[in-house]
Amino acid sequence: ELLQAPTEGYEDAIVIPEIAANNFELKHGLINRVQNKQFLGHDKEDPHAHIRYLNKITSMMRVPNVSSSSIKLMLFPFSLEGATRIWLEKEAP
Repeated sequence: ELLQAPTEGYEDAIVIPEIAANNFELKHGLINRVQNKQFLGHDKEDPHAHIRYLNKITSMMRVPNVSSSSIKLMLFPFSLEGATRIWLEKEAP
């Protein structure tokens, strides 16, 4: 039922804090790495392990004037697929 709800007028569920760095963008290789291990929400998947994986990837990054939390928030949507992606897109900020 929730997956069928309209999304018009909704903002993004994840609000990224303002980034002070000039011209910061996520590298394609990093996005691909996250997308290679996406969370689908299946019964046998461990959501905590998924978050630990994202934390491990982002803990290796150090970007001046960009918090690791901001990087995690930007990467998180790329880590979801299927019903979990639909769920995120339906969430209000």
